[in-house]
Amino acid sequence: MAQKKSFWYSIVHQKRLSREGYLRLVHRVSIFVGIGFAASLIVFLGIAIFGGFRDVLGIISHANFYIYSLAFVAVAGSLSLRFIKWKYFMNVLGLKLDIKKNLAVYFSLYSMNITPGNVGRVVAAYSLNRLTKIRFANIVPIVTMDIFTDFIGFAVLALLAAIYFHMFITYVVIIDIVLLLPFVFILNDWLYNVLKSLLKRSRFIKTFTPYGEEYFASQNKLNTPHVYAVSLFVTLPAAFLNSLTLFFSLLALGITPSIAGSVFVYSSSTIFGMVSAVPGSIGVTDGALVAVVGSVFKLDSTLSSAVTIMSRLADLWFSVLLGAIFFFYTLKYWTPSTKRTR
Repeated sequence: MAQKKSFWYSIVHQKRLSREGYLRLVHRVSIFVGIGFAASLIVFLGIAIFGGFRDVLGIISHANFYIYSLAFVAVAGSLSLRFIKWKYFMNVLGLKLDIKKNLAVYFSLYSMNITPGNVGRVVAAYSLNRLTKIRFANIVPIVTMDIFTDFIGFAVLALLAAIYFHMFITYVVIIDIVLLLPFVFILNDWLYNVLKSLLKRSRFIKTFTPYGEEYFASQNKLNTPHVYAVSLFVTLPAAFLNSLTLFFSLLALGITPSIAGSVFVYSSSTIFGMVSAVPGSIGVTDGALVAVVGSVFKLDSTLSSAVTIMSRLADLWFSVLLGAIFFFYTLKYWTPSTKRTR
């Protein structure tokens, strides 16, 4: 019996990827998405039961949905800002693509936002590989930098908010440092070179080496102070817009919070969720929101539960749904008439 290939091996060992091969990779990733969706439903159900199921549903059903819709507008604005950063990364690497196709591919990445380590974004980026005719290993750095700088934006926002409110400062600093560590390997070739020399015969190094040189050749072009400064200039306001999902959710329920308070609660809860390494921070960020929302805004468990469900639907699941729509649209780029990349 042939040995089943690992997920990582299946992702990186692809040459002249066909539509069928691409869909097989997507199918493997979609399993995680399905599990995440089921887990999120269970978490929402648990939160609703915690706050009093009927009362929570009643509060949500009587929310001002005109105001609540602004939460979705804020998320759409955040994604649009992040696309500017994505386009900037492509310009740095000299990749050119029609703006419509580029936007569709970028938004499709968010359909995989609840996969472990956001690895699903790497799979979706094969569409960029197909359209630009640039080798996949040279494109992956754009995805890793996009994920990393998104985190940096949220990390800085959470730290600024914690300092402003004189709360959770130590916890946020520690979590930020812990979350930075995994990126050391994928952003710096010095560690890769050290491991390559020490672990010459390891399966991982043998798997990664054929692509490592090309990957870091592109990655090093993005590892400059100017690139990080531009990224922060974009991701900080983008993270702020994401935090406004909580602000508009509270307003929709007739509660008038401060914007600063909303940013503090949402950014700190998101950071706490990130350190769990759970895809989409499902369950962890939700639980943190229920607790911190109730503590900071002095709300009972019913209101805290309702606003948590509403803000998470607007922030996490709206982006996944929007990404799914664009993902299915990008399948047209995988028709036989579309020229394959090398």
